[in-house]
Amino acid sequence: MKRRQAGLTLIELMVALALTAVLGVMLAALVNGWLKVRERLDSTSNERGVLEFCLALERRFDSPALRRLYEQRLPLAVRWLDWQPQAQQLLWVAAAAWPQAEGGSRLQRQRLRFDPREQQLLLESSADLYAVGMPHWVVRERLQRVSSWSVVYYQGGRWLAWPSDQPAHPGAGVRLQLQRDGAPYVCTFALSHGLS
Repeated sequence: MKRRQAGLTLIELMVALALTAVLGVMLAALVNGWLKVRERLDSTSNERGVLEFCLALERRFDSPALRRLYEQRLPLAVRWLDWQPQAQQLLWVAAAAWPQAEGGSRLQRQRLRFDPREQQLLLESSADLYAVGMPHWVVRERLQRVSSWSVVYYQGGRWLAWPSDQPAHPGAGVRLQLQRDGAPYVCTFALSHGLS
């Protein structure tokens, strides 16, 4: 009569451990690959958001117009682009792509504004060229998770920080530099030949 064996032999135990180790390595490789794909997709969507924002901004820089503006019944200085560093905003007038939203006005005020508290760049428009009070701004595009930004202009063959005594026109181009999610981005816009 044979005795029945209770428990595992050393060989069976070693085979089980080897299979567990192989499955663990395969699972780790699978998780690592999934994380890399997810990271790549996140960075692609991050770049896509910046690209869409810059394309919307480019349409506004394509058609600037020199117009007298009023706020609270007072005339503002006539400038192609009005950089206001204390308010962290750039203002100009351009032919708009959104006439229905602003009462049919083809020319509209444009504003690129940084909100440091919400960490976002906002592209806004307003049909109030002759505002009795403060103009009513409508948000057209929003770029979130922006930690810092700067605007420079191209004049005399080089890129310059925007001066406090602004020139009559900003030159041949404008460049937006920003940090989003720790990554640097640069959008460069050629301005209409009528400006230079």
